[in-house]
Amino acid sequence: MRMSRSQLRKFRAFLAQTHPQCQICGAQAAEAHHVIYGCYKDDTKQISVCRACHQWCHAHKHESIEKYERIADENWREYEAYLYS
Repeated sequence: MRMSRSQLRKFRAFLAQTHPQCQICGAQAAEAHHVIYGCYKDDTKQISVCRACHQWCHAHKHESIEKYERIADENWREYEAYLYS
């Protein structure tokens, strides 16, 4: 699912607030990573990551999808619960 820039900004702010540590290694998170990206990019599938883990995810695309798509789905469910609470 694609989001508007405004929606994406709000979701990323939520991720930064609720997951300040990298969801892969536990270091300080620096950014959000689209687990599904490229021509099939899904804005709802994002995780908080440090720079090193973000680079690893891009270098190991298929492995990172398999490992972290479930976490991204959990993040989206948390965000939806936050929006509708």
